[in-house]
Amino acid sequence: MATQATLFPSGGVATAEPFLPILADTAMTDHGDNGRPPGPVTVHDPGVDLAKKTVCIKLRLSTMGNTRKVSTSQIEADADKDLLRVSKHLLDSAELKAIGRFDGEIRRFLYNLCLPFEIGIHLLPIAALETVEARLRRFAADRQALVTAFLAVYPSLCQDAARRLRGLYNPADYPPADEVAREFGLSWQYVSFGVPDQLKGISQEVWEQERDKAAQRMAEASCEIQQVLRQSMADLVAHMAERLKDGADGKPLKFKQSTVSNLVEFLSNFSFRNVTDDRQLQGLVGRARELLQGVGADDLRTNSGLRSRVQQGMATLATDLDGMLVKNGGRKLRLSEDEAS
Repeated sequence: MATQATLFPSGGVATAEPFLPILADTAMTDHGDNGRPPGPVTVHDPGVDLAKKTVCIKLRLSTMGNTRKVSTSQIEADADKDLLRVSKHLLDSAELKAIGRFDGEIRRFLYNLCLPFEIGIHLLPIAALETVEARLRRFAADRQALVTAFLAVYPSLCQDAARRLRGLYNPADYPPADEVAREFGLSWQYVSFGVPDQLKGISQEVWEQERDKAAQRMAEASCEIQQVLRQSMADLVAHMAERLKDGADGKPLKFKQSTVSNLVEFLSNFSFRNVTDDRQLQGLVGRARELLQGVGADDLRTNSGLRSRVQQGMATLATDLDGMLVKNGGRKLRLSEDEAS
């Protein structure tokens, strides 16, 4: 289920007060030599822009543990047992594996729509909030159906485990089905990142210090998001350009459907993920969209002329993107699972 909460990384008291650093978007008057104001000058702050366009979302997925350690006293081996670590699977269950795969699908959905922030927390573009909320509710219902299917076969799985594990079987590893059901959960929270008002009443100095930290963190997140999106597109485009080449034997290389679909998904989601208003990347996204307009994986496999044209276009885009990336090696980009593959 969805809930609302607040996040205060420094350990202070939580509040729903939004993040408002001291450097806000304002209109200032720039007086010329003649003393007359020529007009307003907008002060741009990336941290403020990011805070206005996103909300933090925290996802929690839980499931039953399916492994246990095995005492080395139960294992015969011609080795120093102090160097051994042995574990066993409790259940061999297709239903449990299906839940694990479904959880991966949920995480990938968020990774592909949201943006990096703190560990376990994503920045969700406000423009996509209703879409994400509706999809997570459907995920919750579908996941519960998978859990129900697993619980229905749980008793027989326990009997199968006793037969197959024999001496390593421990009845204490298999609690009643109603206890196992409580180990499965899916919930999410929309979290505000800011400085609690209560802190201001305790210490103005500490409040200002934490406010500045929050402003700095959001500004850093804005820079990181820009580079993550650029790096993600660069990886997808370079991979596609490489896979559309001919091999050493002169025949086209084989490529997966995901080579095209992952890039198409990135391009489709870019308009609301571009919370840093990256005009340079937006231009390259537009070129890539034109290049792939109406093009499918099967078209690229069967139409050599189209394949060559798209390959050349992707190679050019890859070169342009490479020139936009941070090269100092000091930034560690956190990519989504799909974008990094």
